[in-house]
Amino acid sequence: MPAIRVPSRARDGRHGRGAEPAARDAGQAPAPVVERAGAGRRRGGCRVTSSHRDPLIDWLYGLRGPSLKWDLDTAAAFREVLGYPDRGLAVVHVAGTNGKGSVAAMLHAIAIEAGLDAGLFSSPHLVRPEERIRVGRDEIDPATFRSLIGELREIAARALEERRLPRHPSFFEMMTAAAWLAFSRSRMRLGVFEAGLGGRLDATNVMTPMLAVITTISRDHVKTLGGSPAAIAKEKAGIVKPGVPVLLGFVSGEVREVVRRVARRRGAPLHEAAREIEIRPAGGQAWEIGTPEGVHRGIVPALPGEHQVRNAALAIRASEILRSRGLPLPAEAAARGVAAVRWPGRLERLGTGPSFLLDAAHNEEGAAALGTFLGRAAAPRPRRVLLFGLTEGRDAAAMFAPLEGLVDGVIVTRPPVKRAQPPWRVARSLSRRRVAVEAIPEVSHALVRARELAGPRGEVVVAGSLYLVGEVRALLTGESGPGQPRSERVPPIAASRRPVA
Repeated sequence: MPAIRVPSRARDGRHGRGAEPAARDAGQAPAPVVERAGAGRRRGGCRVTSSHRDPLIDWLYGLRGPSLKWDLDTAAAFREVLGYPDRGLAVVHVAGTNGKGSVAAMLHAIAIEAGLDAGLFSSPHLVRPEERIRVGRDEIDPATFRSLIGELREIAARALEERRLPRHPSFFEMMTAAAWLAFSRSRMRLGVFEAGLGGRLDATNVMTPMLAVITTISRDHVKTLGGSPAAIAKEKAGIVKPGVPVLLGFVSGEVREVVRRVARRRGAPLHEAAREIEIRPAGGQAWEIGTPEGVHRGIVPALPGEHQVRNAALAIRASEILRSRGLPLPAEAAARGVAAVRWPGRLERLGTGPSFLLDAAHNEEGAAALGTFLGRAAAPRPRRVLLFGLTEGRDAAAMFAPLEGLVDGVIVTRPPVKRAQPPWRVARSLSRRRVAVEAIPEVSHALVRARELAGPRGEVVVAGSLYLVGEVRALLTGESGPGQPRSERVPPIAASRRPVA
């Protein structure tokens, strides 16, 4: 990997224009930005290889694309074609900008600890698409998942011929349908469904849930959801159904008023976390969570970070509301559930020498939570290198701001997705920061370099994109998704995969 210094005046005018003079004006030396070459061709954001591909999973991935119409018509029609497989299933619908996956996973874990047959549908996946569907305690069996997708492909083709569908179901609509069938055929009593994007027009929104949960609302996916918090709140509040209770997370101001108005207009009972939940430290890593139902003591979330304590509180309050609606979720299952949950890629630590900290922070709110966690690490902290990659629409400088001063070097790489930002552009955005930055497009090469810089006693933090976290996790653990073969690997980590203590 020969080092190639990025020229200060590249042919593309966006390529670092004005970065070094601005740094000098600020009274500091510009941080060195180095671009390193990486091997591996890509097509559509994924590395191209010729062997070990699964044609069915390739077909499934091929259903993604910006040209697809974003509405509920196809999801609703496909649900009808399938015979409404979610009927008889108690559904919890979880939406929000951040925390929705963690809250959904914790609520599912509480239900499992209560002895309830419960399924979880989440998104996106890190490595393999079947990660999105958990039936009971376990991820859906790969063979079962593949069989479901094959069956759904035939059903969709036949329904299109019969003109029962307005268009072919998208990737996400097929995944949602697979979850419906998996939960129905396994006789799940509860299904926890995480919205994929927004809420109002998300494929998961064709169901009528027993409870809707909205975690947080902040700027994200502005091209799709709108540029203002109020516009985004309106999209998230689209999951509110007439007469169905809504649990709103720790939000305030304009976005809270939007959800209040929607709930009032639709006659949906609104439970606000800010009014109904009190969180108190109880010594060590334990917390007390007070709700209208009482005080839950000895709460120790398995997922680290103070933001996960708030997520745990939301999951516990959600379980109480479900209990009031007839589901057998005893209070004692709450502490067991939040302590038992495993959610890869959320402040997940892997290996040693150096250690790796993988976090799903992919927007400014998530980066702030990561910065808070890193800032509270015990001193002296290890040498820390950030492996960073962003998709289009993310502000690199704003994303990095909460992490400044907490890392000793940055390696910028390209997440394996079509809409990834060029690493050199991200690196140039960070050139005014007091940290050395290198741009290495190939993830496997970037990972090797991050290891070198961190050293055997250091730490590599991976953040900025879930796609990047998934790719790095696969490289470190030796996993490979059926539709995402890898042309080359770095040596897998030798140490055990353990969560952050």
